[in-house]
Amino acid sequence: MESNYWKSRVSRRTALRGTGLGLAGLAGAALIGCGGKKTDTGAAGGDASRIQDAQKEGGQQADTGGTAVPKDQVRVKPGLYEGAVPASAAERNPKVNAKYGGTLKMRYLDPPRMDLSRTLSCTIYMTQALVTNKLTRAKLGALADPFNIEIEPDLAEKWESPDKGQTWTFSLRKGVKTHNVAPLNGREFNAEDVVQSIKLYLAGSQKDVFSDITKTETPDKYTVKVTLSGPKNDFPKEVAAWSYLYMKELIDNETLRQEKAMGTGPFIQKEWTKKQRSVFTKNPDYFENGLPYVDQVEMYVQDDANAARAGFKTDNYFDYSAPDKKTFADAFTENNDDMVGQTAPVSRGANVNGWQYQMKNPIFKDERIRRALSLAFDRKDFDLANNGGDNQNPEGPFSQSPMPWSFMYDKYPTAKVNGPWYQFNAAEASKMMQAAGYTTAKPLTMELASFYNKNQFSGIVIPSINNNLKEVKITWKDLDNPTHVTLMSDRNYKELIGFLWGPPGYSMDQWLSPFYHSKGSLNYGSIEDPALDALLLKQRAEPNLAAQKEIWNQINTLIHDKVYQAWWPVALQRNAYHNYVLNYRGHGLAGPWTCYANDQARSVWLDEGTNPGRA
Repeated sequence: MESNYWKSRVSRRTALRGTGLGLAGLAGAALIGCGGKKTDTGAAGGDASRIQDAQKEGGQQADTGGTAVPKDQVRVKPGLYEGAVPASAAERNPKVNAKYGGTLKMRYLDPPRMDLSRTLSCTIYMTQALVTNKLTRAKLGALADPFNIEIEPDLAEKWESPDKGQTWTFSLRKGVKTHNVAPLNGREFNAEDVVQSIKLYLAGSQKDVFSDITKTETPDKYTVKVTLSGPKNDFPKEVAAWSYLYMKELIDNETLRQEKAMGTGPFIQKEWTKKQRSVFTKNPDYFENGLPYVDQVEMYVQDDANAARAGFKTDNYFDYSAPDKKTFADAFTENNDDMVGQTAPVSRGANVNGWQYQMKNPIFKDERIRRALSLAFDRKDFDLANNGGDNQNPEGPFSQSPMPWSFMYDKYPTAKVNGPWYQFNAAEASKMMQAAGYTTAKPLTMELASFYNKNQFSGIVIPSINNNLKEVKITWKDLDNPTHVTLMSDRNYKELIGFLWGPPGYSMDQWLSPFYHSKGSLNYGSIEDPALDALLLKQRAEPNLAAQKEIWNQINTLIHDKVYQAWWPVALQRNAYHNYVLNYRGHGLAGPWTCYANDQARSVWLDEGTNPGRA
């Protein structure tokens, strides 16, 4: 069926102007990237179709022992890469090749406070990633799988479950010192810090991670044992995602916790000048032998696209994220002596790319209405207008749902996995609306409100649906960020609201249960679906991965069939960095540096120990 959407088309650059950056309040912006081959600009189709197999090329092997590599094997070769950027010879063996010293300079978003339990935001995460640790953490960097998450020890050196996921015992590292600053004063980290952090998060931002705990025990100061209400095989992955541990001195002092960041991490907070910058210095007592490599990290508040690009060119920021292919290519022209550019599909679940219905509203109890609006939205044209055609393919562009594709599929999917209600069919949508009692003379009127993706909604989505489906009339309401967050949190919107999810989860359950279970604390759409509840509990307890994936497929089919929310195709991530920064990579699920991948700072080093600058 031919689309008439182009009558209301806006350019991608126009659509992106005014788009919200970051998820202040509930979550943080998740900018994603990574992936395998040099760019082939002559290939046909959307970019995603060329690099969808890139996942298979991730996870390179480390080298051990030996001597330092020659100078010409230290850095990654400059260029624009599709998929995973291969590790240089030096990056495969950091213990032999890494240099010490220098200052790593980067941009970040201004944090409102230092308390991650009060606000689960990437703005706070970026600071906590430098100054403290978790029980477990994601494996990131040059040798990591670029799309999936593997976890590794952090403050827990090992963990085990004797009863298929209901009880978990974490064995903590011994002799880990806190920062030698008041009031911690270099004391030893212990199990009580973990227990108190769990209590802190249960009362705040991470209830869904820890709410299944029915008992917490500390057999000794190096062991924490938690018992859950039911089996949860991915619990160690979930605590790796967001749950930085606060020392009990900060937990006992709420005022101090808002203004100071400290813990067991590789860096010590030296300065936090609000709305300007943060400075961190190397922790001489850090427990991981030989880390960190750099002496200092400087983070500058910057969310202006032009200033970010200029800062990258002048070495004031080591990384850069481009909004589109042309801007990315232009940035490479400016920095072709040392820029490494990664282009790849995001692998996280949905974040701010769609809308959801208020299921308390009787109108939306009729699934024909929800399905009709989705059918009337031409996602192929949206991808062309908003993403420059990144996701074009014969089966239609994939719309990013909350279920990370990399958990379920071996390659980047197409619209086929989104099901029948994601295929553009305005005629069928019209029939469904008429069957529901609406006509062109008497259309269903409703309001769509959002802070995020303002121009996508007002300039593309709403005109597209209104133009293609005369039985509805959607009006636009522009929100500020606090109002959007409050309406979502209180479930106090009446009809449609822009999609607002959260930070990257490391387990499928983190992407699903809080938002879809009828009792989930983040069930913003007031969804009550007994069949979905049962599947969510079943997948959580299933120890066999193949069987678990089959349950995920059932959930995927159900949420697309019911259309409790509707999503759209997202642009590929285009993330760059200067190649004098070694052992850094953007990640398809965790993100690039800004917001959820900067804990790589512990193992990043600078060639020759300093930023070389430009002539």
